[in-house]
Amino acid sequence: MVHIPYYPDAPNYNSVKYHSKLFAYSKYESVDQALLAASKYRDAWIAENKDKRFQRGEGTRFTKTLPKNNTSGIIGVGRTERSGKSGKTEEAWQTTYPTLEGKVKNEKFSIRKLGEVEALRCAILARRAGILVLLQDSGELVDSSEYSVIKFYDDILANLQDFNDQSSDPSIIEIIRSPDLTATTKLEQLQVRIGQQRFRREVLEMFDNRCAITGSSLLIRASHIKPWRAATNEERLNPYNGLSLSPVYDAAFDLGLISFRPDGAILMSSRIKADASSLGITGEERISQLSEDHHVFLDWHRKYIFSPNND
Repeated sequence: MVHIPYYPDAPNYNSVKYHSKLFAYSKYESVDQALLAASKYRDAWIAENKDKRFQRGEGTRFTKTLPKNNTSGIIGVGRTERSGKSGKTEEAWQTTYPTLEGKVKNEKFSIRKLGEVEALRCAILARRAGILVLLQDSGELVDSSEYSVIKFYDDILANLQDFNDQSSDPSIIEIIRSPDLTATTKLEQLQVRIGQQRFRREVLEMFDNRCAITGSSLLIRASHIKPWRAATNEERLNPYNGLSLSPVYDAAFDLGLISFRPDGAILMSSRIKADASSLGITGEERISQLSEDHHVFLDWHRKYIFSPNND
C-alpha cells in the first residue's frame, strides 16, 4: 500500500490528509513486482504533487543520523538531569517519537525508581513501539532502511539483557555515559559492541545454546574460527565464523592445539596429546552441526592456526 501523509491547507498544520493506493499481491506475479509497482506509483505521485506540503520527508522519521543535540549515541533517546521540587537532582532516560497525528510524544523513565539499565530499556522500548506504529501504518510499502532502525533498537535491548556478561569490552551503559566521547563516537562504539554481542547470540543459538562437542549449556563461549585480528569486518560478525565451545576446547582451538576435519572429527596437535587426557580431551570428539558455510573458515583455521606438530 502507498500511504502518503500531507497537509492540504499548509501553512495550516492542524489537519492531515492521506493519499493511499493498494497494490494487491494477487494482481502481480510476485511480491517484488507489487512492491516495484507501488514504489513507481509513489514516486510519480509525489513528483506530480510538488506543491503539497508533506508531513515528513522520505524516511526522515526513521533515520539513524544523530541530531546535533544528541549526547547518547542513540537516536531519539537521551539522559536528562534536572532539579526537582525537593532540591534533589532527578535523573531519567527519556524518548521522543512522532505520532500518527503528526505530533511528538515525550516519555520519561526515572532512574531512581527503575535503575539505570531498566530506565534506558523502557525508553528504548517506548521509542521502538512508537516508530513501529508509524511503520505499520504505512502499509506494506516500507523500506528496509526504516526497519533497520527497529533492528538497531532490538540489538541494544538484547545487549542490555546480557548486561552482566563477562566481556572485558565496555558495556553500552559505559559507552553511552562516557563524558569523553562525542555522540558520533558513541554510536560507532555501540555498533561494534552490538555487533559482537549479536555474533555471540547467533553462534550460540546455531548450536542450541550448548557446547558443540560436550552438549553442556554452562560456561559456553562463542569462539571465532578465523580470529578477530585476521578477519574482515564482515567475517568478524558472520555467525558461521564461530563455534559454541566449552572453555577447554575454546582455549585449545584458539591456540591451534585442536581443529576439526570437514566431517567434524577433531584433529589434535602433538603438542597437546600428552595432556589431552588430563584436560578431558579424548580424541573421539566430533561436531555434527557443521554446515557448508563453516567449512570455509575451518579450512582457514586448519591452514593457518592449527599446528599438527611441535612447531
